Amino acid sequence: MTEVERIRREVCLSEVAARHGVALKPAGREFTACCPFHAETTPSFTIFPGKDHVERFHCFGCGAHGDVIDFVRKIKGVDLAEALGMLGGSTARPHPAPARAPVFDPYADIVPLAPPAAPIECGRPVRLYNPKRRGERSEWGSFAPSMVFPYRRPDGGLIGYVLRHELGQGGKETPMVMWVRLADGRQTWCRFPFAKPRPLYGLDRLGEARAVLVVEGEKCRDALSAATGRTVVSWPGGAQGVKHADWSPLAGRNVVMWPDADRPHPETGVISGLKAADDIGAILTGLGCSYRVLGVVR
Repeated sequence: MTEVERIRREVCLSEVAARHGVALKPAGREFTACCPFHAETTPSFTIFPGKDHVERFHCFGCGAHGDVIDFVRKIKGVDLAEALGMLGGSTARPHPAPARAPVFDPYADIVPLAPPAAPIECGRPVRLYNPKRRGERSEWGSFAPSMVFPYRRPDGGLIGYVLRHELGQGGKETPMVMWVRLADGRQTWCRFPFAKPRPLYGLDRLGEARAVLVVEGEKCRDALSAATGRTVVSWPGGAQGVKHADWSPLAGRNVVMWPDADRPHPETGVISGLKAADDIGAILTGLGCSYRVLGVVR
């Protein structure tokens, strides 16, 4: 085991974050807080245990993410060697196994319903219930989405929305939103993830088209469809959501992927847009699709 791997496994991120002044609040197996890397009043910073028992962080506002080493590098402004030195003598306890931690499902008593006739509109405030903030002041909130992306069934029926919320300082969030019934009987729009496997965006425009373009992001899908008149689809959740999407409607079609032009990760060198393209390709070739990635020379 390398020194980097040892520290990732043996040093508890939540304790390190707390020692650096991050006011963490327990939320089941996770912790939430206001992000230490950008100014905010509504918590968007989360620490969560991975399947490998290693704690990681992610901010839904500024996009900061990583493990305990990444956290120290970012908050202290140091390089990898300095961060390892700061963490090497830590007395923080080892990570607890997630299986032993209490499991909290914030969506357990919420029932998705057919959406009302009145749509969510761009630029008009919408009030949302947030199950992950239950019991907190931010349990209910509202914002005016800068963009609204309706997800529909093949017959055009509305499933729910992905909304783009501008957070300032270049930050954004794109929650999935559905119409639901709460445990007390109230019906409302709610931050509620689509059921897995999740529908493709543009599914209602797919029809019998043999040639389909796939792009990452609803905004890109709408722009490319409007500019070219071609059949274009995307999926929810970005690169991390590929494995949760339902790709079966594309079975047997000729698919061209136009990947995001992401920069390589500074440590791993992985380009997330190309990795997503490879992951999608593996799925679609298994579904009998003809598949190629636009503009990429291997």
